[in-house]
Amino acid sequence: MTPRAILTPRTEPVGTDGFTLRERSWKREADKHVAALNALLAERGAPIRFAFPAPVAVPFEGPGPDEAYAGAAPLDDELADVLALSTALLQAARAGTDDVADERELLLRRAALLDRLALAAPHDATAQSRAIREAHILMTFDVVHHCGRGPFAADSIEADGAGGPRAYVRQEYAAWHTPIAPGEGI
Repeated sequence: MTPRAILTPRTEPVGTDGFTLRERSWKREADKHVAALNALLAERGAPIRFAFPAPVAVPFEGPGPDEAYAGAAPLDDELADVLALSTALLQAARAGTDDVADERELLLRRAALLDRLALAAPHDATAQSRAIREAHILMTFDVVHHCGRGPFAADSIEADGAGGPRAYVRQEYAAWHTPIAPGEGI
């Protein structure tokens, strides 16, 4: 009688579908969970559906800082403009005449300012985290209000990866800084 070989992930036979028996059982369980989740989402009227395995996004680079901030005001002038926008928006909110476009411009310019400050101090962890936080605030605003002019939406899978939030800010700043051609944006 020959001793029975112990199966390990390296010695387990692979089937014609490319999965081992263990992997196939894991995939079956994952498919059940995904089906249950999609049924729940359909019941609630959600427009999204999940797939297993999840799609892998191409890293979202967006425009580089030099391209995105070409022609931008110097940092101290930009800071003064952001403070003036904040004051004007606060006064408009008190008067009840605030506007979504003005609020988005403030969030965009504030996120771009913090991104530029973080680029100027690459080893400052606080500056990096503040830039990411402001980018997430802008992205959340854009998802809620269906804003954004760049090729990637704030809720796209490309903008969700590492570096995606700040790349999204650069994309939107470059689009905001570029004038809209006649006939566009109507």
